Amino acid sequence: MRYVVLVRLKAPYGVSAYYPQASTTAPAYPLPPPTTLVGALAYPYLRKTANSEVEIVGGRPCSPARRLLGKVLYASAGAESYSVSRDVERLLQVIYLRKAHWGRAEMMYTVGVRGVTYYLDDDLYVLYVVSDRSLADYAYGIVRLGRKESLVTVEEVVVERLEDTVKSVGRGSFTTFFYYPTRVAVHCPDERAYAIRMPKLSEENFASTRLPETEEFCVPRGWVTSELREGGALISIGGLEVPVPREVVEGV
Repeated sequence: MRYVVLVRLKAPYGVSAYYPQASTTAPAYPLPPPTTLVGALAYPYLRKTANSEVEIVGGRPCSPARRLLGKVLYASAGAESYSVSRDVERLLQVIYLRKAHWGRAEMMYTVGVRGVTYYLDDDLYVLYVVSDRSLADYAYGIVRLGRKESLVTVEEVVVERLEDTVKSVGRGSFTTFFYYPTRVAVHCPDERAYAIRMPKLSEENFASTRLPETEEFCVPRGWVTSELREGGALISIGGLEVPVPREVVEGV
């Protein structure tokens, strides 16, 4: 059995989900990518069983969030409107300096310019398609997205069986503010959306890697309308339409 979990969050301080391998001056995604969404859910789910932020698998450092990959089949996020900005921050850098410089007060701090997204009325929506019903309960424990300072609160969690949410497969129009893989829809409206490559849900992206596996997504800047391709499907939950890859709904 598969389930759709819709989570409505409040993000009063904005959300910073940085591009992989970004430096001190780090651009951020307009909406948190799928890997970030799984990480947000993994925090409450693994809180009692994972005692480290890193575990060694096959000799490689990995995120414990990888344990959710077989349970979270798809993840997306959306907002009615948002503003992408950058904040100037004072950063403690002394811990990264050579020991010879630890006593130099003028070198203790540096300045970083970090990307951040602020959402209309602080509302951010997150959607998961899961194979484990208990994950919906853990969704109430989501407290941050991306960097640890990007605090959020859960306002509402809606859970439905996937088979009850499927609206159409392979054809039909939709209106949404959730991002979706560009391969599932006829077009990504240039005037209302970005086409951005983001990390996808794969084992490689939860391990130490120099080359993250990415997929092109259509990331709306608000509401967009498009048509499904044969490889897409449309689900509806909480009055919201969400296009997903066809393989997510196959067999229901």
